[in-house]
Amino acid sequence: MGFLHRIPSEIFRVSDLRGRVPDQINPSFALALGATLSQHFPEGLIGVGFDTRASSEELADALRTGLGRKGRTVMDLGRCPTEIVAFAVQKGLVAAGVMVTASHNPEPDNGFKLFGGIQAKGSTRRLLDRVRSDLNQQNIFSSKTRLSSEVAGNEKVRALPLIDQYVDELVGSRSYSVQDQLIALNGLNGTARLVAEPLAERLGLNVTWLHQTTDELPAEGPDPLKARLAGEMSRFVQSSNAGVGVAWDGDCDRCVFFDGAGEVIANAHTMAIMIDHFLAGRPDRKVVHDTKLVLSAERALERQSGIGIRVATGSSPMREALLDTGAVYGGESSAHHYFGQLGGIDSGMLAWLTMLDVISNLDTSLADVAARYRAEVAVGPELSFKVDDVTGLVDALEGVLKPNELDLEVGALRSFADSESFRMSMSPSTTEDLMRFNFESAQDAEVLHQKTAEVLNLIEPFAVERASSVA
Repeated sequence: MGFLHRIPSEIFRVSDLRGRVPDQINPSFALALGATLSQHFPEGLIGVGFDTRASSEELADALRTGLGRKGRTVMDLGRCPTEIVAFAVQKGLVAAGVMVTASHNPEPDNGFKLFGGIQAKGSTRRLLDRVRSDLNQQNIFSSKTRLSSEVAGNEKVRALPLIDQYVDELVGSRSYSVQDQLIALNGLNGTARLVAEPLAERLGLNVTWLHQTTDELPAEGPDPLKARLAGEMSRFVQSSNAGVGVAWDGDCDRCVFFDGAGEVIANAHTMAIMIDHFLAGRPDRKVVHDTKLVLSAERALERQSGIGIRVATGSSPMREALLDTGAVYGGESSAHHYFGQLGGIDSGMLAWLTMLDVISNLDTSLADVAARYRAEVAVGPELSFKVDDVTGLVDALEGVLKPNELDLEVGALRSFADSESFRMSMSPSTTEDLMRFNFESAQDAEVLHQKTAEVLNLIEPFAVERASSVA
């Protein structure tokens, strides 16, 4: 029959589980995961949703069965964005939730995001550690094992469609002065369209969708910042004469913006735009942000005399920080945006609507808004390298650059060529075996390009593999 005696340690990430289907993630694993989670989740209903990946529905079936075997009642949230599962937990419709997704990773990867009612710092990490320990004590059938018909006929499963309710929540009392402006949208064949279409209809927005050539996720993964996909979206915005472009990743919790010229708005600038929006006239409010790119956020905080709190990259640290501090907004340089009004969850849909709030309130174009932030701080694309000798690389960087601080709690090494004109950060990816490098300058793009080239000359001897994004 064959068993997996050891759960691969690499599938346990900082905030979720991800691995290859079927050799690391398969229905047998999902069945065992469901049974294990049933013992660690709080009492009450458990919600399960899934994305558009080929393997997701079968994994969700097995997960629900595993939960049901232990007597838990499961609410089937169906195919939906991740934020629907988080919303169900935040509203108390379920006590805990699981989203079957690998986010922006390419297929055949898949995984599970857990929402267990975060109460304290590190609680998601502790939950994952307990789950990993329990699973390692079990015999899990190999990927070739077929599950029984029990998967399809579990009486402990009840349907709970929430998209209409979520749309109601997001629409609220919103109205826009941008109804005549064409908005170009791209969900990369993920789950975004399931919510974005009814939202656009309810708000009377004029939208056009970039249609993919197939129904499958992009081969490089549903990541809107991948160079080919960003270029495709840029051309679509231009050819459509749209004033705004919006693209989401596979499970819709990352949101990337394009101006009317088709130029990507750097995520650091989007964060600063959001900070200015949420803190305007309210210096008592707090925001949280990660430390990959900070110069633009710091200038927005200075303008608003606001309170900014730096936290580690990753959905769990960000959600925990919002709940702990009562912040109204949280931003990550990876294009995740978290909102206090939704209980600290990250929402690609609310990020889109908030940007529409901004340009509607200012009665201007997104291009004009973005230009102000680009003129203030120049931001380079994030570069990702696989680095074997991290210590050697750090030594090489510190031999040339002025180290600012090594903050293990925040999880990024920050080094400055000089504190006013150039800043770089390096940090380990929370989802891939890569180091992320980010570059920014309070001067102009020319200075940024020059300094970045100098640093790359130091990095490249230690890099064994390279990948990059466009913002």
